[in-house]
Amino acid sequence: MQKDIDELIEGIPPIVDLPVKMDRANDVIEIYTGEFLLKNKKCEIHIDGKIEYQWFPQKGAVFTGFVLSETESSIKSENALDEYDLIIDGLTSGNTFIINRTLGVSTDKQKIKGVFTKYAVFNDSSIGVDSIIFAIPNLRNFFGTSVHKKFEKSVSWSRSRVQFENKEYKIVIDKTLDYKERLENLNSKGGHLLLYSGRLTKTKGNLTLENTRVIINCFDTFLTFLNGRRVSTVFHSGIFENNKVWSDYSNYSLDIHKSATSWTLSHSTEGLNELFQKFSTLWKDENDRNFLISAVHWYIEANNNSGYTEGSIIMAQTALELIYNWLLIEKNGLLIGRDSENINAANKIRLLLSHLKIDNNVPEAFNELQELVDSSTEYFDAPEVVVQIRNAIIHSQIEKRKKISALSLRSKYEALQLCIWYIEMSLLFILEYKGKYTNRCSKELYPSNREINVPWI
Repeated sequence: MQKDIDELIEGIPPIVDLPVKMDRANDVIEIYTGEFLLKNKKCEIHIDGKIEYQWFPQKGAVFTGFVLSETESSIKSENALDEYDLIIDGLTSGNTFIINRTLGVSTDKQKIKGVFTKYAVFNDSSIGVDSIIFAIPNLRNFFGTSVHKKFEKSVSWSRSRVQFENKEYKIVIDKTLDYKERLENLNSKGGHLLLYSGRLTKTKGNLTLENTRVIINCFDTFLTFLNGRRVSTVFHSGIFENNKVWSDYSNYSLDIHKSATSWTLSHSTEGLNELFQKFSTLWKDENDRNFLISAVHWYIEANNNSGYTEGSIIMAQTALELIYNWLLIEKNGLLIGRDSENINAANKIRLLLSHLKIDNNVPEAFNELQELVDSSTEYFDAPEVVVQIRNAIIHSQIEKRKKISALSLRSKYEALQLCIWYIEMSLLFILEYKGKYTNRCSKELYPSNREINVPWI
């Protein structure tokens, strides 16, 4: 029987296990139990307690416990902004501050509670390791290549692995075998739940937490662009010869779970690795990195309706202005001098669309935007109508307010979706993507029917 199982999974890699235990949405994750020290220039506080990672009411690592001793009573001198190093076995795990002290009347014990301010790293993260494993919460479903997991009397496998690599690094992410059940739990409870595990390795040399922060930040931003909502790798653990050497429980940027539209395909990961290679190449240049961070930020804020429809239209056109300047002016030198600044917003979008080989027409599915174009001499194509709507929102004169109040919610929604589509196409063009994408402007009902080639193919 074992021989049959081994033959069945031959050539199929094992799944990367999650670095921490988390079975249900928003479960508290245990980090450490025992004695630790809080220390600053004024005092030392010895505590017997525990450290956990909580998701609500505030996301991040927290500590609670009873005070065993302190160099002096610091309650009177303690400032709310005082920071302490939290030290375990002589190693600093991060900066913290105390948020609450309680003195028990019956036990005469003082209970203390605090939070980590930035990093929460346990053991010596400067030690080089051969791989870093991590988890990813709230990431959308991707069908990749097969992985397997052995159990005592059985084996399971699924199409769960997506692989990304460049000349320096290799990253694999594996969807959990119970992804469907976890997603159902997440849909029911909201918040956060680990849905993927992953592993980072380097082509040459060892990994430390410090020398991988750049690639981790790059990969997190890239995943956010794929996901349509902000997502990060979390709970990074340094592994050397199959042993966990250090662990990172720092607080990274994550959006709570919510369904979001994305350009990615529902059943294919084709072209994603090439996309990452271009993304990580651009990331090496500081100016290009800042552009990617800002463009993805405005894209996510608009896509998630962070400013409701009207505010999100402003955010989306902020992204388009950024893309116009970076791609057409800085990189391609399409216009030079004041001409690049004096051109109006609608013409900037037209130039951008021409570069992407997209026409200026309103997409067929957006009936109310098309009615605006047909019924007014002000609105004569798609770039003009979205810019005029944006101008009516920003400028507060009475005529502008009347104009925006006369627009239906549907027409503003269509304007927002059109702008977000322009952003998606622009970023995919910049990243030299040559595959299919899910077109949010399509009138087709089913996602698979909305999958088409990018316009420049």
